[in-house]
Formats: sequence, C-alpha cells, structure tokens
Amino acid sequence: MRSAYELESSKITALMMNAILTFICREYATLPFKRHVFEMLRRYVRLPANTYRHLHFVAPIVIAMEDGARFKMHHFGAQVENDLFWSGYGNGYEATSLRLWACLATTADTIFDIGANTGVYALAAKAINAKAHVFAFEPVVSITGRLKSNIELNGFDIEIVPAGVSSSSGEAVMYIPAADHSYSASLNVNMLGGQDNLVEPIVQTVRIDAFVKDRQLASADLFKIDTEKHEVDVLIGFGDVITQFRSLVLIEILDQQLGKRIELFFLDFGYFFTKSLKAKRCGVSVH
Repeated sequence: MRSAYELESSKITALMMNAILTFICREYATLPFKRHVFEMLRRYVRLPANTYRHLHFVAPIVIAMEDGARFKMHHFGAQVENDLFWSGYGNGYEATSLRLWACLATTADTIFDIGANTGVYALAAKAINAKAHVFAFEPVVSITGRLKSNIELNGFDIEIVPAGVSSSSGEAVMYIPAADHSYSASLNVNMLGGQDNLVEPIVQTVRIDAFVKDRQLASADLFKIDTEKHEVDVLIGFGDVITQFRSLVLIEILDQQLGKRIELFFLDFGYFFTKSLKAKRCGVSVH
C-alpha cells in the first residue's frame, strides 16, 4: 500500500512533467524556419510516422505526384498535411486510394469530391487533369475556409459547394468535434458515438441528382465519397445518376456492416466490386 508521501510525490512528478511538456510545446511553436529545416532533413532521412507526427509546422507546402504533376497546400499543422509533407503523395496517408484516384482522374471530365475537407482529392484531381470540372463539397464553414485558401494557393478553378451531400436537399444537423480541425464531422449522429463537446450547426444539404440536373451537367464521371458513415444516404441521393452516367466511385467504408449495405446498393444497379480491374490498369495493388 502506497504511503501519503509517495502519493504526494507522484502528484508533484506528474505536475512537473506536464509543465516541462507545456514548455517544450510552447518553445517548439516559436521556432523559426522549421519548414526549411524539415525539408533538408527529409531529403536524407526517412522518418517513421510515430516520429514525424510530432514534427509539424504552419506554412505552404508542395505535394509532388507522379508524371511531374504537383499542387500546393497550406500546412495548418494538422495530421493530413503533415503526413503528405513527410511521406509524399500516395506513400502514407490513404496511399492506395490517392494513387488510384490520380489514375482515374486523368480521363474524367467531371469530378466530385464529396466530403472534401481541406481538398487533397480535389486538388490532386485538378493537378493531374487541368481540363476537368472539379466540384468540392464541404459543409463545415471553418474547413471550407481552409479549402478555399488551398484552391487559391494553386490558382485552380475548383468550385466549392458549401453543402453536405445526402438523401434529401434542404437542411440537416452536422455533428462536429469541438477541435481546431476535424476529419470526422458527419451528418450521421451515430458516427461520433455520443461523444461530448460536439458542435451541432445546421447546414445545407443537396442530392447529387438534383445538383447534376440544376447544373445541367453532361457527365458525372468520378466521385470520391468520404462522409463518415453517411455514405449510404449520399448514394441514395444519386438517384438516376448511377444508371445514367455509370460513374466510377471511390468510397470510404469504415466498418463491415456499412460495407455490406453499400455493396447491396451497387449490386441493385448492376455494379460489382473489384479489387483488381481498374487498380491493375492503374498499376495499383489493392488488398
């Protein structure tokens, strides 16, 4: 049984460690030229993710793709930009999806990035296919601001649609973690599992078939859907777009139950899932 002295000593040690960590973080944040130092470091050393995730900064970065394509992003100090900076496009963050996306985007005329966040997929599509008409759907106001900054940084004519995509057009509650930046905001109340400290704004929603009709689009070739367990509702909102355009769809599936529902949805429209056909054509290994 620990004595009162030992317990008090442990508390003091914990407080001292917390103070030291706070000091280190504060001093690290004020260090100048971090980007330039890190750029030199990554030329010679390939750091593991559990190391470079602590080495972040705030500054514009250049993301190089294959075939000489590249795009810029503001590094806001968040996870995705940091991973792209240290590992490169198609090597760390969503590696397989990004490499497949770049290949599919080369021949697409009209591209939809649904759940765009700060725009990695939309920017990559435009960088690889300058003639494509790219729509980036993002309903969270604070994130849309960062998305807009990234588009302007590149001078791309990507159109931001400040709305969530769903099974109906109108308004809905968005569930957003109260953090500086979120990758898990969702129209699905179950996504965050009763998490505390949520921001719940009302956002605009739109069905894809209504959007395509309203814009009188002649094609809808390629979609990326990443809507944090709201994907089935997004697909319901496609309506006859599925059968009319036979679009290619890259979709995030977070669990087996959701995956089964999505598979059944596509089977009803004569689609089938494949790990190999398009991926092999693009030289991408999918597991």
